Amino acid sequence: MKMLGLFAASCIAVSAVSAQDFPVRIEPVTMIPYLQGRVVVPPSPLKYQNIFVGGVDSVETDMGRTAAKQWHDYIGYAADETGASLGYLIVNHEMIEANDKIGDGGGMTMFKLGKKADGTLEVLDQTLPDGRKGKFFNVDFKNTVGETGMNCGGMSGFGRVWTAEEWYQSSNKGINAEGKGFRDTSDFVIGSKQPSGFPGLDGKTIKRFQNLNWMVEIDPKTAKAVRKYYNWGRQGFEGGQVMPDGKTIFLFEDGAAGRSILTKFVADVAGDYTKGKTYFYKQDAGKYTGTWVEVPNNPATDWDILVAPHNWAKTKGITGFTRLEWGAFNKTDGKIYITETGQDRPGANYKSALADGWTLPQHTYDRAKEQGVAVDSSAHMDYYGRVLVLDLNDNSVRSFLEGGPYTTDAAAVPSRYPEKHLSNPDGLGFLYVNGKTFMVIEEDLNGTSFGRMPNTGMRGTNCEAWLLDMTKAPTIDNLYRLAISPYGSEITGFASLDDGNTVLINSQHPDNATISDAAAKNSLTFAVTGLKQLVSSIEKDNDGRTQGAVSVFPNPTSTQLNFTSEVDAALYDATGARVRVVRNATTLDIADLATGVYYVRFTDGTTQQVVIQR
Repeated sequence: MKMLGLFAASCIAVSAVSAQDFPVRIEPVTMIPYLQGRVVVPPSPLKYQNIFVGGVDSVETDMGRTAAKQWHDYIGYAADETGASLGYLIVNHEMIEANDKIGDGGGMTMFKLGKKADGTLEVLDQTLPDGRKGKFFNVDFKNTVGETGMNCGGMSGFGRVWTAEEWYQSSNKGINAEGKGFRDTSDFVIGSKQPSGFPGLDGKTIKRFQNLNWMVEIDPKTAKAVRKYYNWGRQGFEGGQVMPDGKTIFLFEDGAAGRSILTKFVADVAGDYTKGKTYFYKQDAGKYTGTWVEVPNNPATDWDILVAPHNWAKTKGITGFTRLEWGAFNKTDGKIYITETGQDRPGANYKSALADGWTLPQHTYDRAKEQGVAVDSSAHMDYYGRVLVLDLNDNSVRSFLEGGPYTTDAAAVPSRYPEKHLSNPDGLGFLYVNGKTFMVIEEDLNGTSFGRMPNTGMRGTNCEAWLLDMTKAPTIDNLYRLAISPYGSEITGFASLDDGNTVLINSQHPDNATISDAAAKNSLTFAVTGLKQLVSSIEKDNDGRTQGAVSVFPNPTSTQLNFTSEVDAALYDATGARVRVVRNATTLDIADLATGVYYVRFTDGTTQQVVIQR
């Protein structure tokens, strides 16, 4: 990023640049192997570090050592209260497989992080209470709560971690997955492994699939599951948020369009989540405000409702969202933000849900109205999703940041994609650094058409992680690109450590069969350090840019150029070769270009020198 006094933007004439207007066509650059095979982050002032590689690093189990599972998703974090280390990390594995040592279904891996004198991280050796020794440890579900399935999102708070069992199933045949999932499909007895924590429930016999799709608490220090929260209801949970009062929890379901539930649980006593009341959200007709409808939630007497809560919800007119993903509490403004990832053509789902008694949120009707279609029409589209905001003062749910921008060009032609766009937000968190608050948004693309694929990827998905300064308007133009995941992968997982200076992120299931680097062809947990300096650089760039004529900032730069107003511009290297063209843009992505001097040319013939520096 910007280094004051080293270089300055200047208007100069470049003999190698033609005085004629530049063409729309983008000249090819040798960037594809790099972006397909590596995570891309702003190289300076940030430091990048691989931490945990699925299928390569070994985990300690009760049956010995074995290769770690893949498909890294949520990252749970519990700080080390002693100060001897940064803390305990838990990585979810969304993969479903039969595994003799780890256990069938999904899984989680625990490790402990420390910080070296040079600021880099290290995974510390541990000895757990059960005698396991090593760096990475499989979380034991098999001998505690009875297996787990597709561990996707989760939540952390007060030194505790939960995992969400998203993979909603309705039969034992479904969880077997032709012998590659759960091999044991016999009935399960609740409390047969350890007490459930719910009076009157231990000893109850249920179908094996009914013991999946709960929120499950994990002890991050011992790498063992604590309990499944049967009193919150069985859903396709994606994530949750433990509130500062220690009593209230919000839960978000990644379910069918028009049937995804927003849940609230309020404990009788802070920290004891086995006793309290469960509620589902119901929005007022034609309004953004809503109420919380209490759900019968005694597992011993209300089991039929809790094991199939959607059947109960539709009889009460509960509001069904379109695939809720993660949610996060912003301690700066006291609101909860939730990603709703969307669905390409949800009309048929909406029609079925409405017929069954569900209601739809007002922002869904708003979107249909903007498109000039009925909400349950097959023409209703939701390609990009959005970020919602839940205001706890009036229980209102509104759209905060819409994905997009929408393009009518369905073809996967990267040169015609928007320069910057937000597609199918999934992971969400807040970063507090240097007294500022940033929303972190991570993508999991539902497809590659209609501008959803980043312009930096060419043949498939390269998802992106974005920062949004919460003092700025929630617009796509105000997003700052933090990272791009390798070809074919989802970018997910977020944990903020070390006073916000370091974040951990996951790259899930990359499609890099031809890449030799193990960290590029497997699911990966990586660290990005130096966020404090990055935020300072962004602030200096914004404060120091010139007013009036179009200016380019930051300068020097390492990841993108910004313009003070919307422009048509071309970027040339020192030899005069054209390497970029943008139209009606306020930013220009240069993350893949080599270090050196470049020139930005505008349509009026003026140029500005910029320096790309790693």
